[in-house]
Formats: sequence, structure tokens, C-alpha cells
Amino acid sequence: MSITNITYLQNIIPNDIIIINNPCVNRLYFIDFLEIKKFLLTLENDKVYVITFDFILTWLLYEENSPVINLSKPILITKNSNPRLLSNFIVDRIKVSCENYFLDEDIMEMLIKPDGPGVLAKYKVINLF
Repeated sequence: MSITNITYLQNIIPNDIIIINNPCVNRLYFIDFLEIKKFLLTLENDKVYVITFDFILTWLLYEENSPVINLSKPILITKNSNPRLLSNFIVDRIKVSCENYFLDEDIMEMLIKPDGPGVLAKYKVINLF
């Protein structure tokens, strides 16, 4: 799952609506290879997770229920997923969001600020079989 390419949940389980009840949540600040690798190490062996990514324009406003941008349809990951592939996927989706919603592309440079933009990963174990 997402080792050599991104695996979307809809490719395995066709559905129109996906609801993740009580997901685990992880804030990603730098969206780099090392941060994703560290996140993947927290996952359990031999488990498949469904995950979504929301782009947060600023963590300060997020606490006040500000709008977020969903970066993609739910994908599947495991502890062995490729962190570089996932990092590139997220960064690419942020760039597409900036283009589609006319956001300043310099927003990517602000990712290093603690109150700047980031990504909220919501994930949960899924039983595919």
C-alpha cells in the first residue's frame, strides 16, 4: 500500500462516501521525508490504514474552526509505505490546491513556521479482508 505508487481506498473498496469515525490525528508541519518517516514508524506492523490529509492555512485560525482544504481522496498506507512518495504526494497536492484556489505559492516557504500552514493527517486501521 503506497510503496511504489499511491493506493486510493476507492480502488480497493468502491464507495461514494467514506467516514472515518474517531480517527487518530497527527499534525505535519514540514511535510518532508524525515517527518513522514517518523510518522510511519508509529504505525503497527501488518496493519493497513486509511488516511486523509487536510491542508491547514494557519494553525492559529484552525483552532477557531477556520476552513481547511482536503488534499485528496482517502489513501491506504502501511508502516512500510514509502515516506518519500508520501511526502512528494502531499507537497504536490498542496501546490495543486494553491493553483486551484489562487493561494500564494510562497505559502510553501511558510511551512517552517510553527503558526504557519501545515497538514492534518487523519487515519485509522482498516480491515480489507
